[in-house]
Formats: sequence, C-alpha cells, structure tokens
Amino acid sequence: MAGWRLGGWSRDLWLRRLRLLLLAGLVAPAVMALVGFGLAYLFRHELPSLARWPGPRAVGTGLLTAAATMGLTTLLYRSSKRFEQALRESGTRVGQEALELAGYPVMFVMVIMAGFGEEVLFRGGLQPTIGLIPAALLFGFSHGGWRREMWAYVVAAAVSGGVFGLVYWWTGDLWVPVIAHAGHNALSTVLLGRRIDVSWKGRIPWVRLVREEDTAMEPTPTEPVRKAQVHWDSPFPQRPGARESGLITGILPTGPQNDLCDVPGVL
Repeated sequence: MAGWRLGGWSRDLWLRRLRLLLLAGLVAPAVMALVGFGLAYLFRHELPSLARWPGPRAVGTGLLTAAATMGLTTLLYRSSKRFEQALRESGTRVGQEALELAGYPVMFVMVIMAGFGEEVLFRGGLQPTIGLIPAALLFGFSHGGWRREMWAYVVAAAVSGGVFGLVYWWTGDLWVPVIAHAGHNALSTVLLGRRIDVSWKGRIPWVRLVREEDTAMEPTPTEPVRKAQVHWDSPFPQRPGARESGLITGILPTGPQNDLCDVPGVL
C-alpha cells in the first residue's frame, strides 16, 4: 500500500494536493468571505448580497471584465522590459511554483475559490466602507506588498482590483466581480509559462498559445558577418561598375594582384 498510485499521482502527492485543496481552495476563501461579511455587518449593518445565483447578464459582464483585466495586465507586461522582467520573477514565478505543486485540477479550484473569497472581502466588505481606491490598493498589497521583489505583481493586482471595484460600483452586483476575478485567475493559470502568438494566414488571424521556452529556443536573426574590404588606388573603375559597364567580362584570376578580381568583398 505504501507505493500505490492513482491517476498517475503517488500517495504522497495525493495527500499533499488534498491538503492544498482543503486549505487554499476551501478554508482560506471561506475565512476571507466570513471576514468580508463581518466587516459589512459591523460597519453598515448589512450583508453583501449573494443570495441569488448570477443571471446571464452578470455572467456576461463578469467574463468581459475578466478579458479587460487580462488585457490591462498584458499592456502592463509589455509596457517596459523592467516591468516584464519583474512580473516574470514575481507573479509568474509564484504561479508556476503553485501549479507545479498543485497540478491543474487543484489549481483551478484554488484560483476560482480565491476569486470568490477575495471579492467578498475586498469589494463586498471593504470597498463600501473605505472606498474603491483604498480597497484596490489593499488588494494589491495583499499580493506580496511586504516583499520588495513583488512590486510588479502588486501593481498588476491593484490595477485589476480597481477594475473589479468599478464594475461592482457600476452594477451593484457582487457576483460580477466574483465572476470576473475567477475568470481572470483561470485565464492566468492557462497562460502560465505561455504567451499568445498571433499570425496571419491571408486575411484570417491565427491565434495559438506558445510556450515561453519554445520561444526562447527560436533562432534569432543575426546580422551577416561583413568581410573586411581591401581598398587601394586603381586607375580602373571598381567592380561592379566595370562589369556593369561591360568593360570586364569572363572570370579573372583571383588575388590582390588584380585591381579587379572575383574575390567577394575585394575591390
């Protein structure tokens, strides 16, 4: 029994991922949601409304918001090499380490439930109490703001938090930022270690996911090596002028003894 495997996972791996699922996928989001409900009741004597399941409008708005936040994150990612490198070494690295530890099934549960718990806390509990911008800044800080090397991840999270706050303020439906946050996290998980590559086949765009390591292995174009050119005074016109004018025809013996020779780069 000590060496049993199921679904390609060993016993130790099953137990480790089960603990992750319970702690990060269920307990932590539940605690954040309870704190959010508690803050809402303490300061406003009301609870964030999640009694009804989200309707088609809330789902559609949430998914569009998830696409918008992914687009903003991509713009930030491409805004400068410094930010790109910092985000790779912070948020992307943390996500890849978590994915390696959890695997895709557990990871998807974790990030979707994190979206639920964090939105109840930051948008449902804090935003109506302290305001949209302070709640977004606290949301960003919660993503590692106490560590200097995480600054790019904190900025990206704060920007996304601001968008989630805007759609909550606009719709008044907490399900919208919950769906947006969960969708954003799920898309980010799919894109970990990958980038979107767009090429054109005629007039049709061809979109595909490319692994970063595959991109890194692609040969980069280099400038052709220029051969040193030898110049000396000559009463004759230089090649190719002489050949173009018809003064020189045929093949000449190669070598510097000829003012006009067939050695490439030698005039």
